[in-house]
Formats: sequence, structure tokens, C-alpha cells
Amino acid sequence: MLDTYQEEGLRGKSKQTIKTYLFCLSKFGKWLDGAGTDLEEYSRTDVQQYIDYLISKRYSATTINKHWSSIKHFSRWANRENAIEDISVISPPNLMNQAPKALSRNDVNKLIREIDRSGNSRNMAIAQTLINTGIRLNELVNLDRNDLFISERKGTLTVRYGKGNKERQLPLSSETRRAISKYLETRQDFNEAMFLSNRNKRVSERTVQHIFEKYKINAHSLRHTFITKLVRNGEDFSLVQSLSGHSNADMVMRYSAPNEEDKEEAVSKLWLSE
Repeated sequence: MLDTYQEEGLRGKSKQTIKTYLFCLSKFGKWLDGAGTDLEEYSRTDVQQYIDYLISKRYSATTINKHWSSIKHFSRWANRENAIEDISVISPPNLMNQAPKALSRNDVNKLIREIDRSGNSRNMAIAQTLINTGIRLNELVNLDRNDLFISERKGTLTVRYGKGNKERQLPLSSETRRAISKYLETRQDFNEAMFLSNRNKRVSERTVQHIFEKYKINAHSLRHTFITKLVRNGEDFSLVQSLSGHSNADMVMRYSAPNEEDKEEAVSKLWLSE
């Protein structure tokens, strides 16, 4: 049934949305199997008890709502709206009041130094790309070599599989151009993928995450760092929105929300002006 749903119900959705929905529904399907039913026969009680189960496991509100959104979309496609009526779901946190976690300048410099010292040109190219373009992980792993243009003085990267299947073109800094060029010089293959795994296949999101976990850094924080830096530098929100690929300006605004470091600094300087 999920195969038909993927072909019909998820047509036009981004690769990341499809991946998320199918993952959540497969989890729901396994839970239903343990409850004695399946994705063709589940009831409203099954949905409510599954949501309650996720809550009892202390999943974050954001994770729970991903599962809930997946179930809602599937239920409407399967004409089972009665199974999603009046479901009680915990509210997700208000993202507008939370600034995404970004790295400090020292953290970024330390990361670049350590990766450079490792001598791994691919990891260096990936790090520079994420830090200086702010692209998402799924956008990074889907890059092809022909998405790259580099000349003597400038370079651009075309993101063809962005969120909502929206394409955008991003300028590349000199350090990013240098890192990518150095990595591609080591390649002796004809694989179209921009970044390859150690098995000479297109690199996966998990592999990229593992690269940065070795340095105790979440790969997603590099995107947050890029956007936060733009916002804190006073760049126009429409420009930040264009570079980041955010379709909703409200999502950009949350990067201007104060973080814990901002609050601590404000309090520490409270009486210094007198």
C-alpha cells in the first residue's frame, strides 16, 4: 500500500518530505501490526493510542508532529478522515521564540583547522560548502558535478533539489572554491555525484553527519550558523531568504531571536556603562 501511496499520494513532494513520510508511516505500520491491525484497517483509537505512545516515549514535540502530519496526509489520501478526527496532539514549541543553535566564530575556525589537519580533501570541501552556503544536508548529498561552476575569480553552486523542489543559485567564496577544486582534483572517476563515499558511491546524509560527529558538532548547525551570521550582519531578510531557500520569511525571523549567549552577555554588561 505504501508503494501506491508513494506513487500517487506523494507525487510532487520533495525527496526529503517523501523520505520523512514513508519513514513515519513504516513506524506506524509496525506499531499497528503489534496492535493487531494494519494501514488498511486502523481506527481513530489506533491513531490516538499511537500518538500517546510516542508521547510516553518522550519524543520531542517536533518529532511527534512529523509522525502526526504523515498519518494525516496518508489518512486523507486513503479516505480515512474519520481516523484522524479530534486527535489530541501536544503542541510543538514556538520556533519563533527559539534561535537555532549556531556555532561561534571560534568553533568554526577550530573545526576548519582540525579538518584541514586531517588531510581529507573531501571532508574539507564538504565543511566549506556547508559553512559558506548554508545548504541543507539533503541538498548537499544530491549535488552533481555539473551543478558547479568555477572560474578564476568566482564560482556558483546550483541547488536543483531544494525544499519544495525549488532551484536556487548560490555564490561560492574563494575558500569554498579552493576546497572543492582541491577535492575534485583527487577524483579519477566519472561519477556525476559531487561528493562520494569511501565506496565511490554518492555520499549519504548519515556519512556527512558522522564526519562532524567526530568533532562533536551537529552537521545541521552549520546551516544555522550561516543563516544566523547573515541575520546578525544586518542583511536584508529577502536576501537571507533567497540564499537559505526558506519559502517562509517567519522561518528566517527566528534566527534573530536572542539565544542564551545573547542573554548572558546582556546581563553581564548591564552596569558597565555607568
